[in-house]
Amino acid sequence: MYRIKKLLNLPVISLSNGEQQGVVLDVVIDPEQRSLAALILDYRKGFFKEPRLIPYEDIESIGEHAVTIRDPRDCKRAGNIPQLAPLLKRPVQLLEAKVITQGGTMLGTVEEYSFDVPSGQITSLEISGSFLGDLFHGRAFLPGDTISTIGKNTIIVQPEAQDLLKREETGLSGTARTVKETSQKVWSSTVETTKKLGETLYKSVEKLTSEEDEGEKPAPPQKQAPDEVVPTGVESPSSVEQEKP
Repeated sequence: MYRIKKLLNLPVISLSNGEQQGVVLDVVIDPEQRSLAALILDYRKGFFKEPRLIPYEDIESIGEHAVTIRDPRDCKRAGNIPQLAPLLKRPVQLLEAKVITQGGTMLGTVEEYSFDVPSGQITSLEISGSFLGDLFHGRAFLPGDTISTIGKNTIIVQPEAQDLLKREETGLSGTARTVKETSQKVWSSTVETTKKLGETLYKSVEKLTSEEDEGEKPAPPQKQAPDEVVPTGVESPSSVEQEKP
C-alpha cells in the first residue's frame, strides 16, 4: 500500500532520458472503479504552462523518492486523453471528503488514504471525526472494500463499516485505558519520588545553611575605651594634622 500524501510532490522521472518531467500535483480518481485513473503534474514548460496528465497505466513505477515513466511523451495534455474527459469534468476529491454510512450516520472525514501501486486501487481510508471520540487522536482505518459510492466530496460506505469502527473503538479503548492507567501510575510514582527527593534536598540545604550560620556567628562586641577627654581650648592632634596644608 502507498499513502496518497506521500505521492504528492514526488518528482516524475523519464527513464528514456533521465530528466524530470514535473512533480505530482494531484490525482484523478475514477469513482466507479474506486481507483487512481491518472496523475496530474505541476508542469511548467511551454507558454501556457498547461498541466500534463499521466494515465495510470503509463506509470512504470512509484518508488520511495520518485515516480518513473518510460518516455516524456507519456505526459499528455488533457485534450489528448479522451477517456479521462468525463472524470475531469466531474473531479473527485477524497481528502477531506465526508464519510457517511448508507444508513445516514456521519463517521468522519478522510484525512489520508492508501492505494495499491500496481493497480491503483484504493485499499483503505483513514478517517477522523466525532464518532471516534478522543481515541488515539480520533482516527481509524476503513478497508476500501467497504466503499459503496464515491461522490464529488462525499463517500458512502456500507452499513458494516460503522460496526467495524465500533469494534475497533472497543478494542482500542481497552488499550487506551490500560495505557492511561499505566501512565497515571508512572506519573504518580514520579511525583512521589520527586517529592521525596525534594524534601531530602531541602533538608540537606537547610542543614548546610544552619552549619554555615553557626560557623559564621559574629564575635561578641569588644569593649571600647572611653573617649579621651581633651581639655578645653586644646586642639586634639588629629585636628591639627587635618589642618596642615
